[in-house]
Amino acid sequence: MISSQLNRHGLSLLLNSQRNSPPICRRQFQRTHVSTFPTSVSIFLGPRFLVSRHVSTSNHPPETNNSKPVPESVTANLPRKPKVELKPGPLKPQRPTVTSPSPSSPNPLEVQQNEKTSPPVSATSNSGVSSVLDTTKQDFEDASRHGILVPPPKDASWIGSLVHQAKELFKFYWRGVKLINTNRVRAKEMQDRVKNGGPSLYRWETRFIRTNKEDLVKLVPFALIFIVLEEVIPLVVLYAPFLLPSTCVLPSQKERIANKRRDKQKLYASAMIDDFRELHQRVLTDKSISTSSLLSGSIPLSLSGVLGLSTIGPRPMRIRRIKHHLVTIEEDDALLLRENAISSLRDSDLRDALEERGLLTDGYSREQLESRLRWWIDQVQGTSRSDNTDPIRDRIILVARAVTGSF
Repeated sequence: MISSQLNRHGLSLLLNSQRNSPPICRRQFQRTHVSTFPTSVSIFLGPRFLVSRHVSTSNHPPETNNSKPVPESVTANLPRKPKVELKPGPLKPQRPTVTSPSPSSPNPLEVQQNEKTSPPVSATSNSGVSSVLDTTKQDFEDASRHGILVPPPKDASWIGSLVHQAKELFKFYWRGVKLINTNRVRAKEMQDRVKNGGPSLYRWETRFIRTNKEDLVKLVPFALIFIVLEEVIPLVVLYAPFLLPSTCVLPSQKERIANKRRDKQKLYASAMIDDFRELHQRVLTDKSISTSSLLSGSIPLSLSGVLGLSTIGPRPMRIRRIKHHLVTIEEDDALLLRENAISSLRDSDLRDALEERGLLTDGYSREQLESRLRWWIDQVQGTSRSDNTDPIRDRIILVARAVTGSF
């Protein structure tokens, strides 16, 4: 208890522990005094100024150890804290992060990746180089069996075999480049024959001329690669086959390119099946729907993949490719109808004709393939620009029906 008295001699403070008990400390202040108490410190600076600071005098309760000792078996099982390395500086211990699966569905066009851990970059690059070398070796052996390339001598060393293969490939590509010019001369003769009043072009002649035009476009970039870096041509075959002229492709390479095209077609047909169903439903709802209305949304991308066209580029470029391709298909349909040549087509030509129209060919017999092509010809028969119909629109609808199985 603290009490104070003010008299003529100054201020008097008393500190008592209890009421009516003798004070613990008693001090008389005049003018400037400093006094300490168990509960406060006061400074008196004359009659007008008084500074006081209270301090806590509560004592902490005595520590009692009521907790029982932890058995050694329990302490041994407790997890230890991870050691934190303080060199060169303190680092926070890493906490395991749990990643929840994304609710969004994956892109249907992306190929599903394997869940295994990817190998190091060096191992991946080494395996890629070895796979390219193995593929090139297999292509050379296959061409040697077909008599296109001369195999190396049996007693040739490893370096000698490599030099021999390089020479044979150089000769093959050089002959292919010269063959492009030879085909150009033949194509010009066919066109001159028609101009001079001769018989019209047959289907195989039309396709021959079109292929030669495509080879002439590819000749310049291929010639630059052939002259500057001949060694990268196997890489071009694997990763950019669209740069190769048809006269510079080995048989096994041609088959590999065709298989990749079929795989791409099947991938788009299965991944974009909803787009084709929607397109078919729109046609059933509105019989007079226009071509521009059909080629809306993601339909150009879906059609480009199914028709085996390039999917690179903006939407207007894809639409232009689709229209140009379907105009070519219209001309080819007329030739097939005029010549009645479905039954006389070779197996490879029959598959090419179906794949160009967006019809799948894997898993079907020869009779089934012919039946599917006849169905297409029967549907487009009589549809031409002179009949006030849009052949491009009709063929887009047929592609959608073929993909959805609505024959």
